[in-house]
Amino acid sequence: MENKLAKNRKSPANEADLIQAYKQRNPSANKKDGLDVAVVIAKDGTKGHGLLPEKFNRCKDTDFHRVKDFIPDSELKNSKK
Repeated sequence: MENKLAKNRKSPANEADLIQAYKQRNPSANKKDGLDVAVVIAKDGTKGHGLLPEKFNRCKDTDFHRVKDFIPDSELKNSKK
């Protein structure tokens, strides 16, 4: 897992499954630290999930923010199987 610059994107239909897979791969996502699991797209175009402060995850801006512990959706989908 790495930190990346990313921005919010529209949630996929299977968002709950992907968030559950993210939390299994990254147990620190369950902490009450003001970070939400966010559905994002990295600056390089990779779609994935990561930890983002609540104020940025819940806003509708199109700016890039520092996302902690980014995991691509392709890895999350493989871990669900």
